[in-house]
Amino acid sequence: MECWYLVVCKPKQEERAKTNLQNQGIEAFYPKLTTERLVKGRRTVKHTALFPNYLFVCLESKNGNFSAVKNTRGIGGFVSYGSNYQLVSKHIIDQLKNERSHTTESLIPKTGDVVSVNNDSFSNIQAIYKEPDGDLRSILLINLLNQKIEVSVDNKDIKQQ
Repeated sequence: MECWYLVVCKPKQEERAKTNLQNQGIEAFYPKLTTERLVKGRRTVKHTALFPNYLFVCLESKNGNFSAVKNTRGIGGFVSYGSNYQLVSKHIIDQLKNERSHTTESLIPKTGDVVSVNNDSFSNIQAIYKEPDGDLRSILLINLLNQKIEVSVDNKDIKQQ
């Protein structure tokens, strides 16, 4: 019977460990998290492990090649409690695999997105996102007295709708 086990990887070597295990014919998986940030005024997308330094491995519970996994480059060892390796439910693995891209709520809206502003000057006012204004602020178009006015607002005061 095949079971999923939790293994610890060496720091930032999840992809290396997964590739090395797959080269040995062992099924391995780790979910990735996609985040979007502003770096020097530019939008950047970064892919990281959802669970840093951990990987899921599928092996036969009785005849699995546990020593091959332990000796694979990038692997630190199995997570264990006493003499038992940590099992992970197939249901959890299926759920993680079905979520194709785990994304954080986008921190930065795209040009033209409708957002709401809530700060000392504006209380739940709708605006249109125009562009970033440095790392911590954004320029929005707010409709005041039937005119669109450009306003620079702290990113923490913007909420996407």
